[in-house]
Amino acid sequence: MTKVRTPPTMLWFTGCSLLLLSAPFACASLSEMVFRCPGCTAERQALCPQLAEPCAEMVREPGCGCCPVCARQEGEACGVYTPRCSTGLRCYPTPDSELPLEQLVQGQGQCRRKVDTETVTYSPEQREHSSGQSVH
Repeated sequence: MTKVRTPPTMLWFTGCSLLLLSAPFACASLSEMVFRCPGCTAERQALCPQLAEPCAEMVREPGCGCCPVCARQEGEACGVYTPRCSTGLRCYPTPDSELPLEQLVQGQGQCRRKVDTETVTYSPEQREHSSGQSVH
């Protein structure tokens, strides 16, 4: 007799579908689950390699990592899977990028000073270009 194994995601989907029929809000909490990284225990930190050189600022490695790494400095390449930019900096794709998210995933962004979007002022020409309407 051959057993067919159903992938766990399929079971969850099937279970939620069945639950939705009987209790419409039962799966809402399942879909809003928050992923939490495991804690940085002393055992995990003991496995970290020593830094080869001193850093201006140390941060934890990307993702759920616990090991210290040097923060990226202004002008350095950065992205989703690279160490974070130093304090006061943010990883930005190039302004003319057609695929900014792809650029960040590939580590082709650049650490630059944070821009507060609330205080940015635009000239009438910039507003016209972004809204598509003429400003007089």
